Amino acid sequence: MNTETIKTAVARAAAELGVQDYEISISTQESAGAEALRDEISSVTYSRSSAMQIRCVKGGKSGYATSELVTAEAAAELVAQACDNASVIDEEDTVGLFEGSKEYTPVSDRAEALPSADDMKSHALQLQKMAYDASDKIVEGTQCSVAGLSFSTALMNSAGLDVSYDCSLVYRVVSAAVKDGDEASDDYRTISLAKEAPQVSVDKAVTGALSKLGADSVDSGKYNVIMDSSTVRSLLSTYAAVFSARSAYMKTTLLAGKEGQVVASPMVTLVDDPFYPEKFGHCPFDGEGVAVYTKNIIENGQLKTLLYNRMYAKLLGKETTGNASDAKHIEPKGMYVAPGEYTSEDLLQKLGNGIYITGLNGLHAGANVQSGDFSLQAEGFLVENGKKSRPVKNFTIADNFFHILKKVDAISDTVEFGTVSDFGAPEILFTDISVSGK
Repeated sequence: MNTETIKTAVARAAAELGVQDYEISISTQESAGAEALRDEISSVTYSRSSAMQIRCVKGGKSGYATSELVTAEAAAELVAQACDNASVIDEEDTVGLFEGSKEYTPVSDRAEALPSADDMKSHALQLQKMAYDASDKIVEGTQCSVAGLSFSTALMNSAGLDVSYDCSLVYRVVSAAVKDGDEASDDYRTISLAKEAPQVSVDKAVTGALSKLGADSVDSGKYNVIMDSSTVRSLLSTYAAVFSARSAYMKTTLLAGKEGQVVASPMVTLVDDPFYPEKFGHCPFDGEGVAVYTKNIIENGQLKTLLYNRMYAKLLGKETTGNASDAKHIEPKGMYVAPGEYTSEDLLQKLGNGIYITGLNGLHAGANVQSGDFSLQAEGFLVENGKKSRPVKNFTIADNFFHILKKVDAISDTVEFGTVSDFGAPEILFTDISVSGK
């Protein structure tokens, strides 16, 4: 990708059309993978894709145009299209282009080069053999894969902004299927190759699948529950928009106008940290080229700030928090609940009797982001006398996201991020959750 050639082509085309203000965004993604099923390779994949977006400000209005071609010829055509699109826009662009931050925090997220097809196939077959050797209950449907992901972003404009970054990751996925008599279950493990030995990944996936055998429902009622890290992450990602200034401006979040107020248990500190060490995809700038930084969204229960881009910061009389995904939209850059003081074992002891939840289903259909209400099918383990006992499934938990923020009773001391995710969480103990079972 020769960005200088693109910049020259855009500048020439913009000048011909009388456009002085323009912005160029270029992204490229490369991925490769190999998957094993039974004792053979079932697929090998490779893909590379690019996208270029041109923004032109003409007559005080911003127009956009996008192409999957990243060439000088395509760039010139996009300038003309963006100008045409600007001519039919009603509202004026009152924010303008960003000149760039004074400094950016250096980041390094480069893994080694994406592995060769032979290396990926060999590793996938090795994982598959380990899985079948781990238990005599492993059955067909067990599959393992190794994949690599690399992407880059460049952002330039006529105001002097010129920033870019790239990152890459190689990871494994172990999906274990087990069967005992007529009952079947499954579990999976996804993690960076650099973080864990292959046997550990296999053991966790297989043990997880075996532990679900014999699951039954639970009696309906009110329960204290622990949600594991992945469960809390899924809720955070589903409800992340409630912390957006865009939602506040449009009055689609109950947190609108509540900055400075208590909205959660004093144990809760919710952080947005683009540089959290265990998170993949550290980026020094947001979608507008603003330098990102770490901030507490909620601190000891108090809502300190919503997340802003430049447009909604101006509309609401605030400063941007460096959370633009683009000029009009907002996203977290590394949202997680800060860890507490309890080990996993101590958290179970504090729970005493209740439910340990390991998964939620139906988040898209059963969660109302605007009201905060949710009713979701869950699975996990019954907890008796501070110990996990039998597995449980086919029950529903119902509550409200804004309410459970105030129901946090204890937090574990370890935060985990998803493998390719901007959300992290520890285990959290919530009180008085409605459960519908048998």
